[in-house]
Amino acid sequence: MNIQQMRYVAAIANNGSFREAAKKLYISQPSLSHAIKELEKELDVQLFERTRQGASLTSEGMDFFQYTQPILAQVELLENRYLANEENEKHFSISSQHYDFLSIMISQLVKDFPDYNDFRIFESTTLNVIKDVEQYRSEFGILLFNDSNQAGLSRLLENGELDYEILTTFQTHIFMREGHPLATKSVIELSDLHDYSQVRFTQETNNYTYFAEDLIDFPGITQVIHTSDRATLTGILQRTDAYGSGSGLVEDPRGQGIVLIPLANSPKNKMVMIKKKTRKISAIGEAFLTNLKKYFIDFQETQKNKKK
Repeated sequence: MNIQQMRYVAAIANNGSFREAAKKLYISQPSLSHAIKELEKELDVQLFERTRQGASLTSEGMDFFQYTQPILAQVELLENRYLANEENEKHFSISSQHYDFLSIMISQLVKDFPDYNDFRIFESTTLNVIKDVEQYRSEFGILLFNDSNQAGLSRLLENGELDYEILTTFQTHIFMREGHPLATKSVIELSDLHDYSQVRFTQETNNYTYFAEDLIDFPGITQVIHTSDRATLTGILQRTDAYGSGSGLVEDPRGQGIVLIPLANSPKNKMVMIKKKTRKISAIGEAFLTNLKKYFIDFQETQKNKKK
């Protein structure tokens, strides 16, 4: 029994068939089938039920799968930590909360670094972003800090041996559809929102408010709609009188059928980059940070000019 066989079992279990797993693993289906048969013979158990519809784990196979998951997770951590430093590795990955500007930044990197063949953008929840950087799956993470979450998040970053750098500051904005009853206001007061539903990004747990990606949370909200998908959030805003809150760093909001209005008397929030303390920033990582900082400067300047 070896690590590769464990990965084969995981791939089949996750894809539901030997054929699809073989495609993902870039091996032939007969080779995959032979490897699983050898493993089943060695373990003296049947791991999969094979039917015309695909393959599913037997009870013994489920036990095996569950036992191997922590092992594969540790192997992945080791590979991310050490293999990522090899000079012949040409990949760049970043984890972030939900922000439009990431697609712009990665698109520029694709043009500037044509020799890189693997770019990964993980849009995820706060805790997953931190874990991805802590476990070397991503070179950087992008998060927001504010007065309510900075102390808690700073402790998590310190425990994970992570540094952070402030990239820009921004005012909280309220997102809503163009025809919303409040859409003509130049500034939104908290009292204006009392009678409307709020759309919020779902996080891992409600026990810690500093995981929240939304920038306002106050008692007496009429209705809360939770989603983990940015497109779903935008779709709900377009079709209802619900509102969301965020940074205001959105490309072409009217093209998405929404408007962004600043929230009155809201404290300044911070957009931060997190990284592993012991990890040297790569050349492509330096380019990413340079482009991102310039983007924020240009965006803020454009917003100022619009107000004149």
